[in-house]
Amino acid sequence: MKRGCRTVLVLIILLFPTFTLCQAQQDSPVDVVESFSARYGGPGMDETANHTTEHFRDNRPKSVWTIDTWKALQQMEYRRIDGAVIDSKIDDNRAVVVIDARIGTVAGETNQKEIYYLIRQGRQWLIDQLRVTDEEIEINAEKMKL
Repeated sequence: MKRGCRTVLVLIILLFPTFTLCQAQQDSPVDVVESFSARYGGPGMDETANHTTEHFRDNRPKSVWTIDTWKALQQMEYRRIDGAVIDSKIDDNRAVVVIDARIGTVAGETNQKEIYYLIRQGRQWLIDQLRVTDEEIEINAEKMKL
């Protein structure tokens, strides 16, 4: 019986640091933006608010922002057709991620560049601003200043 307890104890000691490291890992800015983008306007819309700052949500609670945004997107028949990260930069506690996206609305389909500005709050990257344009984008140090 003692040998079995010792084996279990050794396994716990060996596995605990791995579990702690997995829990401590944070999503990168690109991971955050990809998760947000994949769920925005779809069934996972509730989760998108968890990737945003209060500033991004115009100081609205997550639930209010989600409902208001959902209604607006449904009204315009928004849908994400596809999108891919084309550039990203990290500078200390700030990051910029650019997505080349194709979306559909009641007006038709269009290509657009989505520029996500993120800040690190604690151990988490959050989207603080979003700019949508059809211009070509090149990220440099000047544009990272929010």
